[in-house]
Amino acid sequence: MKDFIILTPTFNDWKSLNKLMVEIDKSISKIRGKFSVLIIDDASTIKSNLKLKDLKKIKKITIITSSKNLGSQKSICLGLKYLKKINTKSVIVIIDSDGEDNPRKINELINLANKNPKTIITANRLQRERSTLYKICYKLHLLITFILTGRYIDFGNYSAFSSKNLGQLLVNSDLSLAYSAGVAKNAKSIKSHYVNKKKRYYGKSKVNIFFLLKHSINIISVFHSSVFKKSIILSIILCFAGFLIDNFIFYIPVIFIIIFNIFINYNKRKTLSFSNYQKLIKTIKKYKN
Repeated sequence: MKDFIILTPTFNDWKSLNKLMVEIDKSISKIRGKFSVLIIDDASTIKSNLKLKDLKKIKKITIITSSKNLGSQKSICLGLKYLKKINTKSVIVIIDSDGEDNPRKINELINLANKNPKTIITANRLQRERSTLYKICYKLHLLITFILTGRYIDFGNYSAFSSKNLGQLLVNSDLSLAYSAGVAKNAKSIKSHYVNKKKRYYGKSKVNIFFLLKHSINIISVFHSSVFKKSIILSIILCFAGFLIDNFIFYIPVIFIIIFNIFINYNKRKTLSFSNYQKLIKTIKKYKN
């Protein structure tokens, strides 16, 4: 019988997480196998309040509490490092805990992961229930990151894959900066599965235009080497044009390009090595249903 692990990061959002697990439990009811949930508690300030009595298919829940607030991307990386360390043999599903990742589509991702064991199955976004301004900014984010990195990354954390892929995904620490960019860079094979984004269950979404800007910078930072090479070529062209036309205005964007590359290189250096990830774990608690 096959094992399945659902990995989800959370920070104080226990109410949404309880609802998510019930929705997942219903969606996976017809899939044969053993299901467990790995929760990465990102140093929540609210005490966990798990309601296990409504779960039928999910039999085991593990909560790893981090020693400090890491953010969702580093929390996911911490969870994957743990799964690699315990040498899990399973299909892993990563899903956000707030309900925006549609849990009713989890069985589709699992089926694709079963059929494609050497491939990362990503839930690419079709539509989002967000404002028109945000949708425009999101499209600009996709366009700018594509121009700079050469990758059109229209997926987030929601994904599924065999644990056999953990080695290649964790070959560096890029996942801790931007999970989607790390997958796009490290995975040997990616298969897209298009899924509509939903509204979060409770409260306001943490994803806003400022978050989108920060996320764009993190994605670009993951591909900083490629961006640096393109920047050199563009700078040479601009300097050559400025020399021929004898106009200082061509040198202004070169200055901006230099500053931008210094910034993303600094941002890239902020990634955690995770070589001694155990120090980031405060407690590990296991529950059986």
